[in-house]
Amino acid sequence: MAVVSETNENNQPLWQMVSLSDYVLPLPPTREAAAKGITAFWRLIHSKNVKQKPPEKTEDQLLTFSETELARLVPAIDWHLGAESLDVKLKDWLTQKNKNSPICFLIGPPYGGHAYILNRWAEMHRMPVIEPPAPEQILTQDESWFSDWSDNERTWVLPSLERCYLRHADGLTVARRFFERALSGKLGSGLVGCDSWAWSFFKKVWSVPQPAVLALQAFDSERLKAYLGELAVSSTLRPLRFRESDNGRDILSTSGVENIAVSETSPFLKQLAAHSRGILGVAWMYWRNSLCAAPNETPESDPQAPKAEHSLAQNTIWLRTGLKELEIPLGPNQEIAFVLHCLLLHNGLPVDILVELLPLSREVVITTLNLLASASLVEAQNNAWRVSALGYPVVRQFLKSNGYMVDLF
Repeated sequence: MAVVSETNENNQPLWQMVSLSDYVLPLPPTREAAAKGITAFWRLIHSKNVKQKPPEKTEDQLLTFSETELARLVPAIDWHLGAESLDVKLKDWLTQKNKNSPICFLIGPPYGGHAYILNRWAEMHRMPVIEPPAPEQILTQDESWFSDWSDNERTWVLPSLERCYLRHADGLTVARRFFERALSGKLGSGLVGCDSWAWSFFKKVWSVPQPAVLALQAFDSERLKAYLGELAVSSTLRPLRFRESDNGRDILSTSGVENIAVSETSPFLKQLAAHSRGILGVAWMYWRNSLCAAPNETPESDPQAPKAEHSLAQNTIWLRTGLKELEIPLGPNQEIAFVLHCLLLHNGLPVDILVELLPLSREVVITTLNLLASASLVEAQNNAWRVSALGYPVVRQFLKSNGYMVDLF
């Protein structure tokens, strides 16, 4: 399990829970970069050099890591520290027995970990976790789901409020009843997680009181530098040096036992923070997909070793800084937008439910999903389709540009 320090080099909390009004998006290095995306950013900053130097490593000199290697270099996100930060933030709310506000909300964007954090927090305190109703219960407006709140003496946790509604004429009653009962105190005290897109939808269709609404602060470039450096330390005892493939500039360095601060935060990390909108899960996936190796550089590498051992024997890890930007595929824009927006409003859905919610035939829905999957913008997980982590920034911008409601993160 990766252990990540609690602060970055500026002594800012790495995992910081804040009021929703205090949430701050990472600033892009330039306005041009914010508008054009991470690949265009690299073209922008390198075009300022009159004399272009050849890249330190060309594409044909780089080796993609295996899944085993990547699992060692970039372990899965451990959301436990997020739960600990939430615990600190909730101390007063818990000790006051929630007299002023029986419900506290934790809002997070896709891949922001709100449900994972709440499940970890529930485990820490042995609090009961409320599972969402089945889609059939939602569409039939079956309120038997509320029987799960039979014990009002204990604080309960509902990690995924976005699973408790469907954007359908018959799909809002259960969620509406939940807000009425929960905010009035009839369900006792509880901690509720909600995806940011569903939260924006709820605020649009109802006047939702906001007694206590929290969010995990965005991971800016300084937080990403600290987090990714500690991940590297946890992956191997060997010193590692992370460098940009096009110019050789250092991004991170480790001694094998600690993260060594690079004098200035890398432009790569600044743009990664802005491109991912500070969402840890998105930044983590982009970092993971950027790592590569040049296996013939290190003399102590054993040429007979398996590929994974051979690649990780080196001290230098290269990052591709010219990865092709994901793009919305050519096709019927309205149908593409309908499917993508519906997936984000519910943080993923099975095909059968998508067909129920959209004014499209089953054939059109499946064709559109396959088109988006071929562009790596959506993926199937646990019998449901979801916008991918790498595709999320592009999809969000596409929907915003086409006038669709988007979240605030």
